[in-house]
Amino acid sequence: MNDVTVIKFGGSLTKNKDAQKKFIKELAEISKNSNIILVHGGGPEINNLLSRLNIESKFVNGLRYTDEQTLEAVEMALSGKVNKMLTAELIKCGVKAVGISARDGSIAVCDVKKELGFVGEPVKIDISLIETLINGGFFPVISSVGMAEDTHALNINADTLATNIAIAFKAAKLIFLTDVAGVLDKNKQTIKEIKINEVDNLIKTEVITGGMIPKINSCKQAVEKGVKEVLIIDGISGIKQLNGTVIKN
Repeated sequence: MNDVTVIKFGGSLTKNKDAQKKFIKELAEISKNSNIILVHGGGPEINNLLSRLNIESKFVNGLRYTDEQTLEAVEMALSGKVNKMLTAELIKCGVKAVGISARDGSIAVCDVKKELGFVGEPVKIDISLIETLINGGFFPVISSVGMAEDTHALNINADTLATNIAIAFKAAKLIFLTDVAGVLDKNKQTIKEIKINEVDNLIKTEVITGGMIPKINSCKQAVEKGVKEVLIIDGISGIKQLNGTVIKN
Protein backbone atom coordinates (compact mmCIF):
# COMPACT_ATOMS: atom_id res chain seq x y z
CA MET A 1 0.00 0.00 0.00
CA ASN A 2 2.29 2.77 -1.26
CA ASP A 3 -0.43 5.27 -2.22
CA VAL A 4 -0.47 6.47 1.38
CA THR A 5 0.22 10.00 2.64
CA VAL A 6 1.46 10.34 6.22
CA ILE A 7 0.92 13.74 7.82
CA LYS A 8 2.52 14.86 11.07
CA PHE A 9 0.56 17.45 13.04
CA GLY A 10 1.58 19.02 16.34
CA GLY A 11 3.67 21.62 18.08
CA SER A 12 2.57 25.23 17.86
CA LEU A 13 -0.34 24.37 15.54
CA THR A 14 -2.13 22.74 18.47
CA LYS A 15 -2.27 26.22 20.06
CA ASN A 16 -3.64 27.99 16.95
CA LYS A 17 -7.35 27.13 16.95
CA ASP A 18 -8.09 28.91 13.65
CA ALA A 19 -5.28 27.10 11.82
CA GLN A 20 -6.39 23.85 13.41
CA LYS A 21 -9.98 24.23 12.20
CA LYS A 22 -8.82 25.11 8.69
CA PHE A 23 -6.44 22.15 8.66
CA ILE A 24 -9.11 19.66 9.75
CA LYS A 25 -11.64 20.96 7.21
CA GLU A 26 -9.10 20.73 4.36
CA LEU A 27 -7.86 17.35 5.58
CA ALA A 28 -11.42 15.99 5.55
CA GLU A 29 -11.82 17.11 1.93
CA ILE A 30 -8.50 15.64 0.80
CA SER A 31 -9.12 12.33 2.58
CA LYS A 32 -12.10 11.60 0.32
CA ASN A 33 -9.67 10.82 -2.51
CA SER A 34 -6.53 9.78 -0.61
CA ASN A 35 -5.38 7.26 1.98
CA ILE A 36 -4.13 9.51 4.78
CA ILE A 37 -2.60 8.63 8.13
CA LEU A 38 -2.43 11.44 10.68
CA VAL A 39 0.33 11.24 13.32
CA HIS A 40 0.36 13.83 16.07
CA GLY A 41 2.25 15.07 19.08
CA GLY A 42 1.11 17.92 21.29
CA GLY A 43 3.84 19.52 23.39
CA PRO A 44 1.72 22.53 24.47
CA GLU A 45 -1.04 20.24 25.81
CA ILE A 46 1.57 18.18 27.70
CA ASN A 47 3.01 21.37 29.22
CA ASN A 48 -0.47 22.60 30.21
CA LEU A 49 -1.32 19.34 31.94
CA LEU A 50 2.04 19.10 33.73
CA SER A 51 1.51 22.65 34.99
CA ARG A 52 -2.01 21.88 36.24
CA LEU A 53 -0.72 18.75 38.00
CA ASN A 54 2.23 20.71 39.48
CA ILE A 55 4.71 18.33 37.86
CA GLU A 56 8.01 20.05 37.15
CA SER A 57 9.47 19.53 33.65
CA LYS A 58 13.04 18.27 33.59
CA PHE A 59 15.29 18.51 30.55
CA VAL A 60 18.49 16.74 29.49
CA ASN A 61 20.45 18.62 26.79
CA GLY A 62 17.28 20.47 25.84
CA LEU A 63 15.16 17.30 25.59
CA ARG A 64 12.31 16.49 27.96
CA TYR A 65 13.11 13.86 30.60
CA THR A 66 10.08 11.59 30.96
CA ASP A 67 9.79 10.01 34.39
CA GLU A 68 6.84 7.79 35.44
CA GLN A 69 4.71 10.74 36.56
CA THR A 70 5.45 12.74 33.42
CA LEU A 71 4.70 9.71 31.24
CA GLU A 72 1.21 9.44 32.71
CA ALA A 73 0.60 13.09 31.85
CA VAL A 74 2.03 12.62 28.32
CA GLU A 75 -0.31 9.71 27.65
CA MET A 76 -3.32 11.57 29.06
CA ALA A 77 -2.56 14.69 27.02
CA LEU A 78 -1.74 12.95 23.73
CA SER A 79 -3.86 9.79 23.65
CA GLY A 80 -6.62 11.14 25.89
CA LYS A 81 -7.12 14.75 24.86
CA VAL A 82 -5.40 15.71 21.57
CA ASN A 83 -6.10 12.37 19.86
CA LYS A 84 -9.80 12.34 20.72
CA MET A 85 -10.21 16.03 19.86
CA LEU A 86 -8.71 15.56 16.38
CA THR A 87 -10.74 12.38 15.83
CA ALA A 88 -14.00 14.04 16.90
CA GLU A 89 -13.39 17.11 14.70
CA LEU A 90 -12.73 14.89 11.67
CA ILE A 91 -15.89 12.90 12.39
CA LYS A 92 -17.81 16.22 12.50
CA CYS A 93 -16.53 16.82 8.96
CA GLY A 94 -17.94 13.47 7.78
CA VAL A 95 -14.71 11.45 8.04
CA LYS A 96 -14.73 7.91 9.51
CA ALA A 97 -11.81 8.74 11.82
CA VAL A 98 -10.47 6.33 14.44
CA GLY A 99 -8.17 7.54 17.21
CA ILE A 100 -5.46 5.17 18.42
CA SER A 101 -1.95 5.36 19.84
CA ALA A 102 1.19 3.69 18.53
CA ARG A 103 0.82 1.22 21.43
CA ASP A 104 -2.32 -0.22 19.84
CA GLY A 105 -1.67 -3.26 17.68
CA SER A 106 2.01 -2.99 18.67
CA ILE A 107 2.40 -0.33 15.97
CA ALA A 108 5.64 1.03 17.43
CA VAL A 109 7.83 -1.19 19.61
CA CYS A 110 10.82 0.79 20.81
CA ASP A 111 14.19 0.69 22.45
CA VAL A 112 14.25 2.80 25.61
CA LYS A 113 16.45 5.90 25.52
CA LYS A 114 17.33 5.51 29.20
CA GLU A 115 19.09 8.86 29.45
CA LEU A 116 15.68 10.46 28.77
CA GLY A 117 13.59 8.15 30.97
CA PHE A 118 10.50 6.59 29.40
CA VAL A 119 11.30 7.76 25.86
CA GLY A 120 11.36 5.38 22.92
CA GLU A 121 13.17 5.03 19.60
CA PRO A 122 11.11 2.79 17.27
CA VAL A 123 12.81 -0.46 16.28
CA LYS A 124 9.78 -2.42 15.03
CA ILE A 125 6.85 -0.95 13.15
CA ASP A 126 3.79 -3.14 12.59
CA ILE A 127 1.40 -1.53 10.12
CA SER A 128 -1.17 -4.34 10.03
CA LEU A 129 -3.70 -2.54 12.26
CA ILE A 130 -3.33 0.67 10.25
CA GLU A 131 -3.82 -1.26 6.99
CA THR A 132 -6.92 -2.95 8.42
CA LEU A 133 -8.40 0.43 9.29
CA ILE A 134 -7.62 1.95 5.88
CA ASN A 135 -8.97 -1.09 4.04
CA GLY A 136 -12.15 -0.77 6.10
CA GLY A 137 -12.60 2.84 4.98
CA PHE A 138 -11.38 4.39 8.25
CA PHE A 139 -8.99 7.30 8.76
CA PRO A 140 -6.30 6.48 11.36
CA VAL A 141 -5.33 9.24 13.82
CA ILE A 142 -2.26 8.10 15.78
CA SER A 143 -0.80 9.63 18.94
CA SER A 144 2.96 9.43 19.45
CA VAL A 145 2.88 7.04 22.41
CA GLY A 146 4.50 3.68 21.70
CA MET A 147 5.74 0.86 23.86
CA ALA A 148 8.80 -1.05 25.00
CA GLU A 149 9.28 -4.79 24.44
CA ASP A 150 7.67 -5.33 27.89
CA THR A 151 4.61 -3.30 26.67
CA HIS A 152 5.35 -0.35 29.02
CA ALA A 153 4.26 2.95 27.45
CA LEU A 154 6.95 5.20 25.97
CA ASN A 155 6.90 8.79 24.75
CA ILE A 156 8.05 9.00 21.09
CA ASN A 157 9.08 12.07 19.13
CA ALA A 158 6.15 12.56 16.72
CA ASP A 159 8.42 13.42 13.77
CA THR A 160 10.30 10.16 14.33
CA LEU A 161 7.09 8.13 14.57
CA ALA A 162 5.64 9.69 11.40
CA THR A 163 8.90 9.02 9.55
CA ASN A 164 9.00 5.38 10.62
CA ILE A 165 5.37 4.76 9.65
CA ALA A 166 5.91 6.44 6.25
CA ILE A 167 8.98 4.25 5.65
CA ALA A 168 7.05 1.11 6.60
CA PHE A 169 4.40 1.98 4.00
CA LYS A 170 6.92 3.31 1.44
CA ALA A 171 4.47 6.19 1.36
CA ALA A 172 3.89 8.44 -1.63
CA LYS A 173 4.23 11.48 0.65
CA LEU A 174 5.30 12.35 4.17
CA ILE A 175 4.21 15.84 5.22
CA PHE A 176 5.48 17.72 8.26
CA LEU A 177 3.30 20.66 9.25
CA THR A 178 5.26 23.48 10.89
CA ASP A 179 4.78 27.16 11.69
CA VAL A 180 7.25 28.29 9.00
CA ALA A 181 7.11 28.06 5.22
CA GLY A 182 9.47 25.10 4.93
CA VAL A 183 13.26 25.33 4.95
CA LEU A 184 14.46 28.91 4.66
CA ASP A 185 17.71 30.13 3.10
CA LYS A 186 19.97 32.76 4.69
CA ASN A 187 17.70 35.50 3.28
CA LYS A 188 14.67 33.88 4.96
CA GLN A 189 13.26 32.81 1.61
CA THR A 190 11.75 29.34 1.19
CA ILE A 191 13.96 26.78 -0.56
CA LYS A 192 11.35 25.14 -2.80
CA GLU A 193 13.20 21.87 -3.43
CA ILE A 194 16.10 20.06 -1.77
CA LYS A 195 17.73 16.91 -3.11
CA ILE A 196 18.87 14.52 -0.38
CA ASN A 197 22.49 14.76 -1.57
CA GLU A 198 22.35 18.51 -0.75
CA VAL A 199 21.25 18.11 2.87
CA ASP A 200 24.65 17.59 4.51
CA ASN A 201 26.12 20.67 2.84
CA LEU A 202 23.13 22.83 3.84
CA ILE A 203 23.73 21.81 7.47
CA LYS A 204 27.50 22.27 7.18
CA THR A 205 27.12 25.79 5.75
CA GLU A 206 24.54 26.61 8.47
CA VAL A 207 21.70 27.29 6.06
CA ILE A 208 19.83 24.67 8.09
CA THR A 209 20.26 25.15 11.84
CA GLY A 210 18.68 24.39 15.22
CA GLY A 211 15.46 22.41 15.38
CA MET A 212 15.27 22.11 11.59
CA ILE A 213 18.35 19.81 11.56
CA PRO A 214 16.67 16.73 13.08
CA LYS A 215 13.59 17.36 10.93
CA ILE A 216 15.58 17.55 7.68
CA ASN A 217 17.58 14.46 8.67
CA SER A 218 14.28 12.61 9.19
CA CYS A 219 13.23 13.75 5.70
CA LYS A 220 16.49 12.50 4.21
CA GLN A 221 16.19 9.14 5.96
CA ALA A 222 12.60 8.72 4.73
CA VAL A 223 13.51 9.36 1.09
CA GLU A 224 16.56 7.07 1.30
CA LYS A 225 14.29 4.29 2.59
CA GLY A 226 11.61 4.48 -0.07
CA VAL A 227 9.26 7.42 0.66
CA LYS A 228 8.78 9.16 -2.69
CA GLU A 229 8.85 12.72 -1.38
CA VAL A 230 8.77 14.59 1.90
CA LEU A 231 7.31 18.05 2.41
CA ILE A 232 7.91 20.54 5.20
CA ILE A 233 5.07 23.02 4.89
CA ASP A 234 3.52 25.99 6.64
CA GLY A 235 0.51 24.46 8.38
CA ILE A 236 -1.04 27.86 9.09
CA SER A 237 -1.43 28.49 5.32
CA GLY A 238 -3.30 25.19 5.08
CA ILE A 239 -2.55 21.78 3.71
CA LYS A 240 -3.95 22.51 0.24
CA GLN A 241 -1.40 25.27 -0.37
CA LEU A 242 1.64 23.00 0.22
CA ASN A 243 3.55 26.19 0.95
CA GLY A 244 7.04 24.98 1.80
CA THR A 245 9.93 22.73 0.81
CA VAL A 246 9.95 19.39 -1.02
CA ILE A 247 12.74 16.91 -0.24
CA LYS A 248 13.31 14.18 -2.81
CA ASN A 249 15.94 12.00 -4.46
